[in-house]
Amino acid sequence: MTSDNFENKPTYQQLMTTIFEWLPVCALVIDPNGVIHEVNQEAIHFFRATTKEDFIFDKQNIRNMIIDSHRAIEMIKLIAHSTAPVNQEILIRRFDRTIACVDLYSCLFPDNPHYIFLQFSEKKPASEVYMFELSQAFRREAQRLRPYLNKPGRKMLDEILIEDMAESIVDNKIKKKNQVVVIPDERMEQLKKLYPEFSNNDLIFCGYLSLKMSIDEISSVIDKTPNSLRVTFHRILKKTTFATGREFLRKLESL
Repeated sequence: MTSDNFENKPTYQQLMTTIFEWLPVCALVIDPNGVIHEVNQEAIHFFRATTKEDFIFDKQNIRNMIIDSHRAIEMIKLIAHSTAPVNQEILIRRFDRTIACVDLYSCLFPDNPHYIFLQFSEKKPASEVYMFELSQAFRREAQRLRPYLNKPGRKMLDEILIEDMAESIVDNKIKKKNQVVVIPDERMEQLKKLYPEFSNNDLIFCGYLSLKMSIDEISSVIDKTPNSLRVTFHRILKKTTFATGREFLRKLESL
């Protein structure tokens, strides 16, 4: 069945005019292959597209917008063969390359199982503002110690306290739930077995790299600057036996 045939069905036209276009959340219609056939205004805004044609005329595939492509394929198969609605938390890549963690609600159209309804709601931890303020206060207090320390002490304060401890508060409290959702548990277990000497933050960073995410994309997810992540990458690389960063990345992406 083609998209044209589906769009000509009265039930679909009625849905578009009475509900779909005016839903206050991001909504899309895809087929079992992941091709996008319809989007509402909120979806255009959410994905930071210019017009509806950015999705439809280019035959955009929803799998290209989900960070873990393997997971996206499995998810679409699950939705296409499920008689009940499916809820999942996933990472979405927008048109401007920014990343968002979303709650995904999906179901088949009752009168046309050849098409799937998707609804996205962006997730924002309730304690995000509080944790950000707490981490900033921690940084200020730590900085006050600097005049009383010698050079090695100041270096240790900068590298350990300010960076690792303060940012781990944000990472562990704010991002923990999202990280569990984004990086499959089996992937994390693989990394722990391969690199038992890595810290939890190192393993999470490698988990994102294994999903073929760029440094800039990871930066937008874990709230660290791209430069600090590049430093982290080289620090982690020194703990391995790989000669180059490219070899290490190939290993991670092959998991």
